[in-house]
Amino acid sequence: MAARQLIDPPAFTALPYGLWDTIQHPPPPPHWQQGVTWVDRCPTGDTTYDECLTVTGTGAPPEPAAKTGNVEQTYRGATPFTVYAEFECSAVGVGGAESVAADALARVEQQQVEAAFWTGTAGSQAVVFPHLAADTEVVDSQDIVLQPVASPAVTGADVAHALGELEAELADCYAGQGLIHVSREALPTLAAWNLIAERDGRLYTTGGNLVVVGGGYTGSGPDGSAPAAGTTWIYATGAAFGYRSDVFFTDVRESLDRSENTIRMIAERTYVIGFECCLLAAQITLGVPTD
Repeated sequence: MAARQLIDPPAFTALPYGLWDTIQHPPPPPHWQQGVTWVDRCPTGDTTYDECLTVTGTGAPPEPAAKTGNVEQTYRGATPFTVYAEFECSAVGVGGAESVAADALARVEQQQVEAAFWTGTAGSQAVVFPHLAADTEVVDSQDIVLQPVASPAVTGADVAHALGELEAELADCYAGQGLIHVSREALPTLAAWNLIAERDGRLYTTGGNLVVVGGGYTGSGPDGSAPAAGTTWIYATGAAFGYRSDVFFTDVRESLDRSENTIRMIAERTYVIGFECCLLAAQITLGVPTD
């Protein structure tokens, strides 16, 4: 029997609308892989008037109230986590080991980053801050907020109602273009209700916020529990940013198992992801409109 020819598999294409492709990528500071801290300035603002120029229609206005501080300043931080892919191969094939490891990482990287950012776990430990599904504030020893609490906007509502409440609270909190984070399970429901539209390769709500559709997003609630059947959770944040390293590989000499004549090749990349001001949550009912 003739041997079948060994060929390359089909090219891999990552799913669109993912987390990394939607968030901002500012120039990284020198030591970002140790984690980062920033001052989050979330203003509410206010209004006033000049009593000499103001007309009320019923006489002179009273003296305006004294101006008061209306910009909340909070030190926030974000911690690093690393995504990796590992495989074993014969030492004979070591020449292509790095390219195979890089390809393996590329296939799982987006999903693993999104899962870590949603759940807050890496290596089965709660070490990724900040993340989406959170019901407990985490503050470090320097009084820097690593994790805000996800504030539920509405629970168990149809998706139009829930998204409306979520975006209204986001506008109150942030007043700029934020992010709506949804699982791929929720995407058909949003589309069926005509609540999202694609422009230039990105998804937007009708209110103008960017939509992140995460293949690693689990749909779990702020307490980490799985959503009830027929429902899922979605989250809203202010603008988000991220840093990521180059892909690093294990040293072949250090990974060689001489007893088995095999090598363990690992490809890995480190990330830090953070967001501004708001963390809001809403539980939605899945399904298409009935009337």
